Formats: sequence, structure tokens, C-alpha cells
Amino acid sequence: MASYRDWNQALVSYFTSGVPRGTKVYLSVDDDVLERIGRDFNREPTADNWGDDFRAAVREKVIVDGQVNLGNLLWRDSKGLPQGVAFLGATVLAAYQMADEERISELNYFRRLREVLGLSGSGRPAGMKSGNTAEEPLWQNWHLWLMQHGFLPSARRGRGGSTTYINYPISQSLLRRADKDRLHLLFHEQQWTAQWDAMTLFARVRREALLLSNHLKELLTDRQRYEAVAEAIHEVYEQWQDNGKPAAHKVGVSTFVRHIFAGLYRTEDPFLGHVDYYLYPKQLRGRQLESVQVQYKDNVYKLWDERPGWYFPLDCPIDVSELERGARYQITCPADLDLLILPARDFWILIPDPDNPDAGAYASWGTPALGTPFILLCKRELLSDIQRLRDERLLEWSGNPIPVRSRSNWVELHQCMVVSQAWDGVFINNQELKDALQPSVRLSISFSGGLRIPQLGAWLEGHSLNVTVFGFSPTAELQITRLSDNYLFLARAQSTNTPIPVDFPSPGDYLVEANCGGELSQRFVKIVDWGWLSIEKYSRREELPIGSGHHICGSVIQPVSVTSASAS
Repeated sequence: MASYRDWNQALVSYFTSGVPRGTKVYLSVDDDVLERIGRDFNREPTADNWGDDFRAAVREKVIVDGQVNLGNLLWRDSKGLPQGVAFLGATVLAAYQMADEERISELNYFRRLREVLGLSGSGRPAGMKSGNTAEEPLWQNWHLWLMQHGFLPSARRGRGGSTTYINYPISQSLLRRADKDRLHLLFHEQQWTAQWDAMTLFARVRREALLLSNHLKELLTDRQRYEAVAEAIHEVYEQWQDNGKPAAHKVGVSTFVRHIFAGLYRTEDPFLGHVDYYLYPKQLRGRQLESVQVQYKDNVYKLWDERPGWYFPLDCPIDVSELERGARYQITCPADLDLLILPARDFWILIPDPDNPDAGAYASWGTPALGTPFILLCKRELLSDIQRLRDERLLEWSGNPIPVRSRSNWVELHQCMVVSQAWDGVFINNQELKDALQPSVRLSISFSGGLRIPQLGAWLEGHSLNVTVFGFSPTAELQITRLSDNYLFLARAQSTNTPIPVDFPSPGDYLVEANCGGELSQRFVKIVDWGWLSIEKYSRREELPIGSGHHICGSVIQPVSVTSASAS
């Protein structure tokens, strides 16, 4: 049997590996996740399956004399990981096992939790009498660790009453067992074979909402969890295809997905204005791969880690036909991966680099935050839908559509920005476009200015950082807390969409919170002293061909032979 510590470390790795900084992390533990993690232990489970092995490890750790003892899970282990994550995963597993028709209540939830922990009886287990002294501190420790590592926590307290503390695990269980069963049946009935990306699949599933479970219908309309639910449904779809497209969901046969999906990375010639797009491969979530190699046209390329969640873009720009129809490229290493897929899409949303917004780079890093201008790359036939959004005062942009190539079906719209939250009563032909552009939050926090260290996701002390709260209301409550000693050094009502300079009192980790009308937005910021700076070895050589067999590399003009030799 894998130990509790093994499971705890593996769960932290699974839910944060390949995940971009700034992403909300959902501790969505279910039997499929446990099966995938268990197979990486390179041993046989002592129980019938890896899910039961996990349950046994948790019971051995926390059940003492028939009651729950969480006292030894409050601290971090030798690797600096919060020790309560595996137990929290067990509480989420209980929510996953709730049936579709099961009403959310303490009685029903704790019946499921007792099953996971192997305890008889009903209600809160002995040892967990009060949620604020039992499981809530473990959730708080997990949240703090996530923020310190550049992620956003997603679990939330309930709004009072009997669901105050059980809302933490229930909010983490994205797809229940009944939801997965219904999705498998939907995929089988529709006989879908296309290799769509997450957002395209999500739009397809929404069209079939009447055929789905009640819980899944609610998830499909939950704007707060839109991206996370889309990724979860896509993972089920990929598994369904890999397992031979069965009509029923089978527990215990889950493996990691076999395809890597790519987004787009946009570059623009600073002198000529010529625009190119490059394949921008996403890292597989939940996996740490030592080496990935792709056959692209006539060459084999090794994928190098660029940042959490992404590999470096491939060196060759894609052509218009690849943009129009999508493309698939063979992965030659490792053997358990098949294809790098550029999905066929009608549009791409390209946002500024979230780690370095002033760099001028745009790519498919995700949905734009409130107040963030972006580039919309789309087919011409979508322009009527986009104009409708502008007429409804939901979307704005600058200038006229710019053709990507002569006689191309693709255009760019620059300086796009969402300017309203009143999207619900507006209908356009392309539902996927509306899903992608409609804001999922009413409040967001942005940082600008100061001296940024992109590699660390941090800012240097001694330089004011501009904090802007973007929102649709005129004001919001702003608080900034130093996490090391819980020192609240700023609390004020702040006008939205207006930057304010903030001088942080000392190096450290800070939590920035904005609140308005019950909507809460949080950002983590790290302030470091100059001792953190080090000379970075370049990991990618940027070269600009200028003709006559020469390149510009940094501030130097070199013959192609010189740059090629130094690169090798």
C-alpha cells in the first residue's frame, strides 16, 4: 500500500503540474484521478484498486480509536507541502460519490464521508465536531500554499447554516460519478469522433444540455467555474476516445490522455509589421514529462519547458491552411503519447503575456481578465456576431479588422475589451464565441509598474507597484495583508478601474483582496529584495533575419553561420 505521505505528495503534484500560474486549482479528487496517480507509483495496490488503496492510507493516518484525529496534519512536511491535502482529497471524494438526485445537506454529505473513512453512524464523525477547528484550518493551509506558488484557491466557505463547512469539498467536486456516466452515454449516442479542444467541446455539450444530469446542467451555466468544468469534460472525452468509445463509464481503467494540444503564439515584425503564428504546446496537466519530441514537417523538435503550463513555441510559423483546418503532428517520444494537435477553430483569443504584459507578446494564455485588452483572431464570417456584441455595448475594439494574409479568411481585431456584464439576454450564432468572451467574474485585480522579475513572478522592493481593481461597480473594498504575520497594512474603499500606487512595507508574501457586492477577487504578490536577482542563462535565442545572410541577435548583427554555430 502506498503511504499517506506518498498520496499526499502525489496529489499536490497532480493538481499543480502543468498548470499555468494564476490558475484556479480545484482539488477534484475522484476514482479516475486516484487510478491515474496510483499507476505512477510503479507497484501494485494492496486493495482491489487504487481508489481503495487511497482510502486505506487515509484511514490508517487519521482514524484513531474510531474517531478522526487531524492534529498531525496541520503542518508542512519536509518538502514544504501541506500535510492535509490527502485528507481534503478524501472529503472531496465523498462529494464525488453523491448521486445526482441527492440533496446537498450535512446528513447526506457526512454519510458519504463516513463511507470513505470506513466509519459507521451518521452526522459529523467524532473528532470533527466543529468545522472551524477541524477541516477548515487544513483548507486554509492548502490555500496559502497555492497562493505562495502562484496559483489561486477555489474552495470557499458556504454562506452560513448547515453547508458552511461542507461547501469546501462540494465546491471542489466538478464532475460527480453520475455526471461522467451521462457524458459517456452522450458521447456514445452522438458518435463524436473529432479531436476538439476543451472550449469547442464545451459548446457542443451545452447544446445537448436537456439530455444531461441535473448537477451537470448547473455546472454548464456556472460562469465562475467555466474553464475548470470545460477542462474536466474534455478530460472525460479524451479518456472515452482512448478507451474505445464505450457506452458506459468504467471505473478502474483510467489512464493519462495521449494527446498534447497546442495554442497560438503571435509575433510581429517591429519594422515591417508582418505577423506570424507559431504552435504553442500546452503541458499535460497532472504529469511531469522528462522529454517530449514532435515530428513537425521535416524535423523532430524537442519541447522545452517555457513556464508552468506551457512549452516554448515551435520555431516554424504555421501557414494559413493549418490555421484554417487545424493540424496533427506525430509525437515520437515518449511512447505513451500520440499526437500534438492544433485544433480547428473559428477564432482565437490572444492576450498579453500574464508574466510580462509589457513585452508585447500575445498568445492563447487563457481568457482575458477584466480590463485587459486583447487581440481577437477570427474568421470573417464571425464579424456579424462580433458587430452585434459591439452594438449591444458588450465589446469594443480599435480600428477596422486587419487581414492576416492577402485573400485570407482570417482577420485580427486589436485592442478588444469586454465593457459590460449584461450578456445573458444577448444571442449570437456562434455560442462558443459568446462563452469565451462573456466575463466569468465581475471583479479582478491587476498589477502594473514597479520592477518585475518575470522568472520568479515577483517584484523588487523599493519601487511602487500600481494596483488596479477592475469591475463594473464604481467602487470596491481593497485590502492588502502580509501573510507572514497577518499584518493588514492597507484597507480602503477604492474606485474601480483606477490604478493606485502601493509601497509595500517590506519583502514578503502579500494577499491582495477586492470585495464588492459579495464578489471576492484575490491575488498573491511576492516582494523580494535585490539579493534574489541572479544572472539568467538564456533558454531561447531570439533572432531576426534581415537579409544578405545576416541576423539581428540582441544588439548584435551577425552572419547566419555565426549564430548557427553559437546555437549548436
